Amino acid sequence: MKNLIKAQLYQISRTRVYYLVFFTMLLLTMLFGAVEWLNGADNLEEWQRLTASDFATRMDTVVTFAMMGIGFFAAFFCADDFGDKTINHEIMSGRLRKQAYFARASVSIVLCTVFGLLMMFTTLGVSAFLTGWGDSVPFSAVAARILLLTFPLIRLTCLFVMIAYFFKRTGISFLAYYGLIALVGILKAADDDSGVLTLFSTINTLLKYKEWHIFGLESPVEIVYTPMPESGFIVRCIFVSLAVGAIYLMIGYNYFHGDDLE
Repeated sequence: MKNLIKAQLYQISRTRVYYLVFFTMLLLTMLFGAVEWLNGADNLEEWQRLTASDFATRMDTVVTFAMMGIGFFAAFFCADDFGDKTINHEIMSGRLRKQAYFARASVSIVLCTVFGLLMMFTTLGVSAFLTGWGDSVPFSAVAARILLLTFPLIRLTCLFVMIAYFFKRTGISFLAYYGLIALVGILKAADDDSGVLTLFSTINTLLKYKEWHIFGLESPVEIVYTPMPESGFIVRCIFVSLAVGAIYLMIGYNYFHGDDLE
Protein backbone atom coordinates (compact mmCIF):
# COMPACT_ATOMS: atom_id res chain seq x y z
CA MET A 1 0.00 0.00 0.00
CA LYS A 2 2.96 2.29 0.55
CA ASN A 3 3.70 2.33 -3.19
CA LEU A 4 0.08 3.16 -3.96
CA ILE A 5 0.20 6.08 -1.53
CA LYS A 6 3.40 7.32 -3.17
CA ALA A 7 1.75 6.99 -6.59
CA GLN A 8 -1.25 8.99 -5.40
CA LEU A 9 0.94 11.75 -3.99
CA TYR A 10 2.98 11.85 -7.20
CA GLN A 11 -0.16 12.07 -9.32
CA ILE A 12 -1.52 14.87 -7.14
CA SER A 13 1.75 16.78 -7.31
CA ARG A 14 1.69 16.61 -11.12
CA THR A 15 -1.92 17.75 -11.57
CA ARG A 16 -2.02 21.48 -12.25
CA VAL A 17 -5.74 21.91 -11.63
CA TYR A 18 -5.21 21.04 -7.96
CA TYR A 19 -2.73 23.87 -7.61
CA LEU A 20 -5.10 26.25 -9.39
CA VAL A 21 -8.01 25.39 -7.11
CA PHE A 22 -5.85 25.41 -3.99
CA PHE A 23 -4.31 28.84 -4.57
CA THR A 24 -7.63 30.31 -5.73
CA MET A 25 -9.31 29.18 -2.52
CA LEU A 26 -6.33 30.36 -0.49
CA LEU A 27 -6.66 33.83 -2.01
CA LEU A 28 -10.38 33.87 -1.30
CA THR A 29 -9.81 32.93 2.34
CA MET A 30 -7.31 35.77 2.59
CA LEU A 31 -10.06 38.04 1.27
CA PHE A 32 -12.39 36.74 3.99
CA GLY A 33 -9.77 37.73 6.54
CA ALA A 34 -9.49 41.22 5.06
CA VAL A 35 -13.16 41.98 4.40
CA GLU A 36 -13.95 43.54 7.79
CA TRP A 37 -10.82 45.68 7.58
CA LEU A 38 -11.82 46.79 4.08
CA ASN A 39 -15.39 47.61 5.15
CA GLY A 40 -14.29 49.43 8.30
CA ALA A 41 -15.56 49.39 11.85
CA ASP A 42 -18.67 51.40 10.95
CA ASN A 43 -20.18 48.31 9.28
CA LEU A 44 -19.90 46.19 12.44
CA GLU A 45 -22.54 45.82 15.12
CA GLU A 46 -22.27 47.99 18.20
CA TRP A 47 -20.70 45.23 20.32
CA GLN A 48 -18.36 43.92 17.62
CA ARG A 49 -14.75 45.01 17.37
CA LEU A 50 -12.41 45.35 14.43
CA THR A 51 -9.86 42.84 15.76
CA ALA A 52 -8.81 39.33 14.79
CA SER A 53 -9.82 37.88 18.17
CA ASP A 54 -13.33 39.24 17.72
CA PHE A 55 -13.44 38.11 14.09
CA ALA A 56 -12.54 34.59 15.28
CA THR A 57 -15.95 34.32 16.95
CA ARG A 58 -17.75 34.59 13.61
CA MET A 59 -15.80 32.44 11.14
CA ASP A 60 -18.71 30.20 10.10
CA THR A 61 -18.48 31.27 6.47
CA VAL A 62 -14.81 30.35 6.29
CA VAL A 63 -15.31 26.77 7.48
CA THR A 64 -18.24 26.31 5.08
CA PHE A 65 -15.99 27.47 2.26
CA ALA A 66 -13.26 25.08 3.43
CA MET A 67 -15.77 22.21 3.41
CA MET A 68 -16.54 22.94 -0.23
CA GLY A 69 -12.84 22.73 -1.06
CA ILE A 70 -12.54 19.47 0.85
CA GLY A 71 -15.46 18.12 -1.20
CA PHE A 72 -13.69 19.02 -4.44
CA PHE A 73 -10.39 17.40 -3.50
CA ALA A 74 -11.95 14.28 -1.97
CA ALA A 75 -14.05 13.73 -5.10
CA PHE A 76 -11.04 13.92 -7.41
CA PHE A 77 -8.61 12.03 -5.16
CA CYS A 78 -11.00 9.07 -4.81
CA ALA A 79 -13.22 9.01 -7.88
CA ASP A 80 -11.03 10.34 -10.69
CA ASP A 81 -9.23 7.02 -11.21
CA PHE A 82 -12.51 5.26 -11.98
CA GLY A 83 -12.89 7.28 -15.17
CA ASP A 84 -9.67 6.07 -16.83
CA LYS A 85 -9.86 2.59 -15.23
CA THR A 86 -6.67 3.13 -13.20
CA ILE A 87 -8.19 1.26 -10.26
CA ASN A 88 -9.11 -1.65 -12.55
CA HIS A 89 -5.51 -1.86 -13.76
CA GLU A 90 -4.20 -1.81 -10.18
CA ILE A 91 -6.42 -4.71 -9.17
CA MET A 92 -5.63 -6.69 -12.36
CA SER A 93 -1.91 -6.26 -11.63
CA GLY A 94 -2.29 -7.99 -8.27
CA ARG A 95 -3.13 -5.18 -5.87
CA LEU A 96 -5.77 -5.92 -3.25
CA ARG A 97 -8.95 -3.87 -3.26
CA LYS A 98 -8.24 -3.05 0.36
CA GLN A 99 -4.92 -1.49 -0.65
CA ALA A 100 -6.44 0.52 -3.50
CA TYR A 101 -9.24 1.80 -1.27
CA PHE A 102 -7.34 2.71 1.87
CA ALA A 103 -4.40 4.22 -0.02
CA ARG A 104 -6.73 6.80 -1.59
CA ALA A 105 -8.75 7.22 1.59
CA SER A 106 -5.68 7.89 3.75
CA VAL A 107 -4.26 10.43 1.28
CA SER A 108 -7.64 12.16 1.10
CA ILE A 109 -8.06 12.29 4.88
CA VAL A 110 -4.61 13.75 5.54
CA LEU A 111 -4.52 16.28 2.71
CA CYS A 112 -8.14 17.43 3.07
CA THR A 113 -7.84 17.86 6.83
CA VAL A 114 -4.62 19.87 6.46
CA PHE A 115 -6.29 21.94 3.74
CA GLY A 116 -9.26 22.78 5.99
CA LEU A 117 -7.04 23.81 8.91
CA LEU A 118 -4.85 25.88 6.60
CA MET A 119 -7.88 27.80 5.33
CA MET A 120 -8.91 28.67 8.88
CA PHE A 121 -5.46 29.75 10.06
CA THR A 122 -4.81 31.73 6.86
CA THR A 123 -8.00 33.75 7.29
CA LEU A 124 -7.22 34.39 10.93
CA GLY A 125 -3.61 35.33 10.15
CA VAL A 126 -4.63 37.90 7.54
CA SER A 127 -7.16 39.42 9.93
CA ALA A 128 -4.55 39.62 12.71
CA PHE A 129 -2.01 41.21 10.37
CA LEU A 130 -4.45 43.93 9.27
CA THR A 131 -6.34 44.68 12.48
CA GLY A 132 -4.20 43.34 15.33
CA TRP A 133 -5.23 40.55 17.66
CA GLY A 134 -7.22 42.40 20.32
CA ASP A 135 -8.43 40.98 23.62
CA SER A 136 -11.85 39.44 22.91
CA VAL A 137 -10.56 35.84 23.04
CA PRO A 138 -7.03 34.55 23.82
CA PHE A 139 -5.12 33.28 20.80
CA SER A 140 -4.47 29.94 22.56
CA ALA A 141 -8.23 29.32 22.86
CA VAL A 142 -8.90 30.17 19.20
CA ALA A 143 -6.01 28.00 18.04
CA ALA A 144 -7.23 25.11 20.21
CA ARG A 145 -10.74 25.34 18.76
CA ILE A 146 -9.40 25.36 15.20
CA LEU A 147 -7.12 22.40 15.92
CA LEU A 148 -10.08 20.52 17.39
CA LEU A 149 -11.71 20.94 13.97
CA THR A 150 -9.25 18.24 12.87
CA PHE A 151 -11.64 15.57 14.13
CA PRO A 152 -14.90 16.73 12.48
CA LEU A 153 -12.91 17.41 9.29
CA ILE A 154 -11.67 13.80 9.36
CA ARG A 155 -15.27 12.71 9.81
CA LEU A 156 -16.32 14.93 6.90
CA THR A 157 -13.60 13.60 4.61
CA CYS A 158 -14.51 10.00 5.45
CA LEU A 159 -18.09 10.79 4.47
CA PHE A 160 -16.93 12.28 1.19
CA VAL A 161 -14.69 9.27 0.50
CA MET A 162 -17.64 6.95 1.03
CA ILE A 163 -19.84 8.97 -1.34
CA ALA A 164 -17.08 9.09 -3.98
CA TYR A 165 -16.87 5.29 -4.01
CA PHE A 166 -20.63 5.03 -4.25
CA PHE A 167 -20.89 7.20 -7.38
CA LYS A 168 -17.42 6.59 -8.91
CA ARG A 169 -17.70 9.86 -10.83
CA THR A 170 -16.01 13.08 -9.77
CA GLY A 171 -18.74 15.40 -11.02
CA ILE A 172 -21.63 13.47 -9.48
CA SER A 173 -19.76 13.02 -6.20
CA PHE A 174 -18.96 16.72 -6.15
CA LEU A 175 -22.62 17.66 -6.68
CA ALA A 176 -23.71 15.16 -4.02
CA TYR A 177 -21.42 16.85 -1.48
CA TYR A 178 -22.81 20.29 -2.22
CA GLY A 179 -26.36 18.99 -2.19
CA LEU A 180 -25.77 17.46 1.23
CA ILE A 181 -24.27 20.66 2.63
CA ALA A 182 -27.09 22.77 1.19
CA LEU A 183 -29.80 20.40 2.45
CA VAL A 184 -28.46 20.39 5.99
CA GLY A 185 -28.21 24.18 5.89
CA ILE A 186 -31.84 24.49 4.82
CA LEU A 187 -33.16 22.00 7.38
CA LYS A 188 -31.11 23.50 10.22
CA ALA A 189 -29.96 20.00 11.13
CA ALA A 190 -26.93 21.35 12.96
CA ASP A 191 -28.83 21.93 16.24
CA ASP A 192 -28.71 19.27 18.93
CA ASP A 193 -28.07 19.29 22.66
CA SER A 194 -25.05 16.97 22.62
CA GLY A 195 -23.25 18.96 19.94
CA VAL A 196 -22.04 15.79 18.19
CA LEU A 197 -25.20 14.26 16.73
CA THR A 198 -24.33 15.54 13.27
CA LEU A 199 -21.08 16.67 11.72
CA PHE A 200 -22.45 20.16 11.27
CA SER A 201 -23.55 20.50 14.88
CA THR A 202 -20.03 19.54 16.00
CA ILE A 203 -18.44 22.19 13.81
CA ASN A 204 -21.04 24.74 14.87
CA THR A 205 -20.39 24.06 18.57
CA LEU A 206 -16.63 24.38 18.10
CA LEU A 207 -16.94 27.71 16.33
CA LYS A 208 -19.71 29.18 18.48
CA TYR A 209 -18.48 31.05 21.55
CA LYS A 210 -20.85 31.45 24.46
CA GLU A 211 -21.27 35.14 25.10
CA TRP A 212 -22.64 37.62 27.60
CA HIS A 213 -23.62 41.18 26.77
CA ILE A 214 -22.88 43.85 29.36
CA PHE A 215 -25.03 46.96 29.15
CA GLY A 216 -24.22 50.24 30.88
CA LEU A 217 -26.27 53.41 31.21
CA GLU A 218 -23.49 55.64 29.96
CA SER A 219 -21.08 53.18 28.40
CA PRO A 220 -21.12 51.20 25.13
CA VAL A 221 -22.23 47.57 25.04
CA GLU A 222 -19.45 45.12 25.87
CA ILE A 223 -19.39 41.41 25.21
CA VAL A 224 -17.58 38.65 27.11
CA TYR A 225 -16.84 35.28 25.46
CA THR A 226 -16.19 31.86 26.97
CA PRO A 227 -12.79 30.91 25.48
CA MET A 228 -13.10 27.11 25.44
CA PRO A 229 -16.00 24.64 25.03
CA GLU A 230 -16.82 22.24 27.84
CA SER A 231 -14.38 19.39 28.40
CA GLY A 232 -17.18 16.84 28.06
CA PHE A 233 -17.98 18.14 24.59
CA ILE A 234 -14.32 17.95 23.58
CA VAL A 235 -14.18 14.26 24.53
CA ARG A 236 -17.45 13.55 22.69
CA CYS A 237 -16.21 15.49 19.66
CA ILE A 238 -13.03 13.43 19.36
CA PHE A 239 -14.58 10.04 20.07
CA VAL A 240 -17.73 10.40 17.95
CA SER A 241 -15.91 12.02 15.01
CA LEU A 242 -13.34 9.21 14.79
CA ALA A 243 -15.92 6.46 15.38
CA VAL A 244 -18.37 7.76 12.77
CA GLY A 245 -15.53 8.43 10.33
CA ALA A 246 -14.40 4.80 10.70
CA ILE A 247 -17.97 3.63 10.05
CA TYR A 248 -18.13 5.72 6.86
CA LEU A 249 -14.84 4.21 5.68
CA MET A 250 -15.99 0.65 6.36
CA ILE A 251 -19.30 1.21 4.56
CA GLY A 252 -17.43 2.62 1.58
CA TYR A 253 -14.97 -0.28 1.59
CA ASN A 254 -17.67 -2.94 1.83
CA TYR A 255 -19.43 -1.37 -1.15
CA PHE A 256 -16.18 -1.12 -3.14
CA HIS A 257 -15.19 -4.68 -2.23
CA GLY A 258 -18.37 -6.08 -3.77
CA ASP A 259 -18.50 -3.71 -6.72
CA ASP A 260 -17.91 -5.08 -10.24
CA LEU A 261 -16.10 -1.80 -11.23
CA GLU A 262 -17.84 -1.54 -14.60
